[in-house]
Amino acid sequence: MPYRQTIAAAYDAGVEEEYNRLTETPLREAEYQLIIELLDEYIPPGATVIDIGSGPGRYAEHLLERNCKVGVIDLSARSLKAFSDRMENSCCRKNIFFNQVSCATQLGWIADNSSDSVLLMGPLYHLINEEHRNQSLSHCHRILRPGGFLFAIFLSPFPVLRNITGSVTHTRFQGFDVPQFRCWPRESKRIMHSNFFETIRIRNLEGVGSFLPDASFEGTWPKQKKKELLDILHENCEKAGLLGITHQYICVARKPGKPEQRAD
Repeated sequence: MPYRQTIAAAYDAGVEEEYNRLTETPLREAEYQLIIELLDEYIPPGATVIDIGSGPGRYAEHLLERNCKVGVIDLSARSLKAFSDRMENSCCRKNIFFNQVSCATQLGWIADNSSDSVLLMGPLYHLINEEHRNQSLSHCHRILRPGGFLFAIFLSPFPVLRNITGSVTHTRFQGFDVPQFRCWPRESKRIMHSNFFETIRIRNLEGVGSFLPDASFEGTWPKQKKKELLDILHENCEKAGLLGITHQYICVARKPGKPEQRAD
């Protein structure tokens, strides 16, 4: 089975698991907070955002609540349906301007310079072929308005392949052998630069949280303990010497150019 079909089948089978992933442990809750803080910092209310590889739409839902106009794209039709069903009676539904099954490499139907920000919260590590990653980033560059922001999550080789520049590993998800591309932050910067993006921020997501005594992060935590965990991650998540010492990291990149002044 071609790897993109494998990914679609795996996420079709794991819609609920994927939606709940960011709330299942305190460390996952902190991961979500670290991400949406960056989204809120760079994406103003009312902006137009395209979420490529949206899954069941947890980030899209957050942006819609901030009055953004959002288009969602995913290989998993069941994930998109779950998002649509969840938004059925929401006042935010009017701001969803498309909900489309598609691959991150096949976005020619989206107009040039049509979005203020683009999210790639999964495609760049699911696209294991370099040509496919470049195709996806080329579309993102075309779709973004000058000065627009790209948010992309990468998987680090740490601790799986500590001495490897970039490689493909596999994980079992919903009974499928899902391939994953991994690279260090320096390599992600090179990937962005070669596709005409300027990397402006890199942030570890689990980072030092993986080394804390409560590494299992099981059970229900009180709010204060969760805050302490988030404070520790905040303190260390962008330290230069620690970048990449994490399972995942998020890259914030910018399309060069002066943002346009628009009436809308």
